Amino acid sequence: MLPTIKVKADTVIFKEGGYDRTMFVVLEGKVKIYVVRNEEEIELSVIDKYDFFGEMALYRQRPRSACAKVIEDARLVVIKTRVQLEQFIQENPSFAGKMMVIMGNRLANSNDLLLEQMGANAPKEDQAIEKPEFVKDSHIRIVKNG
Repeated sequence: MLPTIKVKADTVIFKEGGYDRTMFVVLEGKVKIYVVRNEEEIELSVIDKYDFFGEMALYRQRPRSACAKVIEDARLVVIKTRVQLEQFIQENPSFAGKMMVIMGNRLANSNDLLLEQMGANAPKEDQAIEKPEFVKDSHIRIVKNG
């Protein structure tokens, strides 16, 4: 069993530009992902129960691209290495499929934003691929960036 932490609302978990390599899974509460531009917080998404954030830190040797702040008292699973992520997936097998769907959706949203910035047409909502059955009934919510 991986360690969990309890975090009070308004606690910043990490800041944009940081180099820590930790991923988190939300068991309770909510976490806001945001960037600061011109001294203003711009919300990118809100991470709910059974969703995750910070996963890019396990795979990239780059600074954090956003900040994370608890907005509702939370209990989080702390994953510091790829080995620990594999352990978490072994202990929670359905999480692997959910994680793949969520990461794929996040990548697709990023691609849409890039196409939009380039002036190309992004796919319309009605062109979206239907979610697999195991995701439709899951408690994990797909987070759209932006």
